[in-house]
Amino acid sequence: MATLALRRSARIAGALAGAALIVGATTGVSNAATTPPPGATAFTGTANYGVTTSTHPDTVGCNGYKVVGSGTVTGNRIAGTGTWSQTEDACTATVPGQWDINGKVTVTQTDGSHLYFTYHLSAPVTSSNMVYPSGTFTITGGDGSFDEAVGGGKMNATVNLLDKAHVTAALDGSMGFRWQI
Repeated sequence: MATLALRRSARIAGALAGAALIVGATTGVSNAATTPPPGATAFTGTANYGVTTSTHPDTVGCNGYKVVGSGTVTGNRIAGTGTWSQTEDACTATVPGQWDINGKVTVTQTDGSHLYFTYHLSAPVTSSNMVYPSGTFTITGGDGSFDEAVGGGKMNATVNLLDKAHVTAALDGSMGFRWQI
């Protein structure tokens, strides 16, 4: 009888240890995708660009605009003045009373290296011509000197709806590389 109880206790302890390993392993994997790797350092940038807009084809689910932008970007991890290229969906139907903005950016350094990131911003819909979207950006990779780049942070933009030639965005976050993990 004591042997049976001992075996049962050992099985339960083994199952609990296995569950703890599984939870710990999956937690580590999910954190690796969102937490900058060890060795990540500050990443800041300022972009100045112009945009063109067209009505988004989804007038019910989005009710907004397709936006394409290009211009220049400088920053502490960008050599010289880089090129900023973006595409985004700026919708008003997904979150009532808010601009819900999702986009992708490619930064090209003077040496041809590319840094890729996505962003999600929001701002209240108002009658003002000025819109100040804010939110987050996530570095999704790159090539050249940005090969295996990861990281992210906060992004704030300033948009004058009557002057689409002069949009600004400020990035403040951190960047590391997958090989630092």
